[in-house]
Amino acid sequence: MVNEETPEERLKKYKERIAKMAQSEGRETKLTNPLKSEEPIVERGPPPKPAPAPLDAAIGPRINPPPVLESPAKRELRESQVVKKNRQALVKKLEEKGKSRVMLRARQQAITSQLKEIKSRKSMLELQLKRKVISKDEFNKRRELLVKEGQELIKEKAEIDEALSE
Repeated sequence: MVNEETPEERLKKYKERIAKMAQSEGRETKLTNPLKSEEPIVERGPPPKPAPAPLDAAIGPRINPPPVLESPAKRELRESQVVKKNRQALVKKLEEKGKSRVMLRARQQAITSQLKEIKSRKSMLELQLKRKVISKDEFNKRRELLVKEGQELIKEKAEIDEALSE
């Protein structure tokens, strides 16, 4: 046989080699499972059956999982995907965030990509009108909405450009 060692023995030798290499370089090892002294392997039987819990313990306070942590940059980028109806609220949010340059640049790039998306949606609308999938009235309504979104984004981008130039 080529490898007559057990996986545990191979792992132990591997960790020893890593420790020697780190020691020769003058570093400390950062092993997640540091070397342990030889421990006897204990055979485990079936797990013991837990005793039934009293009813009061089952009704007790429930432990909720921790809330998902989210970076402000990701939150800002996700918010940029949704077109804000109320421009005043968006300006207020930018002021609250302290107008950090990184966040402003990220928002600027998000606005640029949204403007590109609006242009592609407009060309898709024109194509639908050309193929007579939608009526002229429907085309005008949808185009008007796109124009409003685009104008709001352009105003917001101008404000961000002004804030970045300061």
